[in-house]
Amino acid sequence: MDPELEHILSDKRSMTTTQVAKGYRMSARRLNQLLEAAGIQRKVNGNWELCTAHHKRGLVTINEYPFMHRNGSMYCTTTMKWTPIGRLLIHDIVLSQLTNRRDSHATT
Repeated sequence: MDPELEHILSDKRSMTTTQVAKGYRMSARRLNQLLEAAGIQRKVNGNWELCTAHHKRGLVTINEYPFMHRNGSMYCTTTMKWTPIGRLLIHDIVLSQLTNRRDSHATT
């Protein structure tokens, strides 16, 4: 098995998009754009969420964090973290993107 894939599968932690992107030497913004273009996620009310077709695939964990605004009202924010299964999907998408770039440069 590819050593990179072994590494992804051996690390059972869920990771933020920023953490995953860092491993590919890209920004979280760029990785989010790739995932949006691939139809994996979309932005809703300023937050990224998985597209419906991917909800039950075990790609992410969602954590909710309640906090209090300065005005005293309660609010809840969510954080999406990528599971090893999700990170394998991201790996495939990033590799595909790199392959497509190489192919387009080779033909021009």
